[in-house]
Amino acid sequence: MQSLADTFGVSRSPVKDAIQRLVHEGLLEVVPRKGTYVTNIQLEDFLEVIETRLMIEQWASRTFLQTVTAEQIEKLREIVIKMDQLLTTERFNFEEYSELDMMFHQLIVEWANNKRIESVYRSLNTHVILSRIVYSTSLESTIERHKDHHHLLKAIEQKDISHFHQSIEHHLNSLKDEAISRWDE
Repeated sequence: MQSLADTFGVSRSPVKDAIQRLVHEGLLEVVPRKGTYVTNIQLEDFLEVIETRLMIEQWASRTFLQTVTAEQIEKLREIVIKMDQLLTTERFNFEEYSELDMMFHQLIVEWANNKRIESVYRSLNTHVILSRIVYSTSLESTIERHKDHHHLLKAIEQKDISHFHQSIEHHLNSLKDEAISRWDE
């Protein structure tokens, strides 16, 4: 811990706080008298995170779609347009695309106005981001899955909860299916 504090030019307290947060988010594991290790994400953990995301996003849509504003719809539309543009560039920037993808979903949860659920959701996304880095999907599957964002946006524009639920379920289940097929590669 001291070497990290020295490296970053800070006291031990911020380092200790950062480690505790990473442990809380499931990214680090502390083994007494042995050390601190990066958590190995298992397929089952990833699938549970996706199922939890589905539950939260479906819940959020029930609240959010009742109060969605034109400005919020426009913000989501802008994100989808940026994602569209990234998919047509010569060199696909997976990291930037993933950031926009996560922002799209996080805004839906954020706009449901429940800070506790938003906090839980953000902690789940840490695992998803890490899994995406380790097992980044192909451009073809990203393009296919991106179509779901257009369906989600349309459902939001029409305030159609049923269509939103079908689209988000399809979207997240496609992530699960791809993870299952590629996990041991």
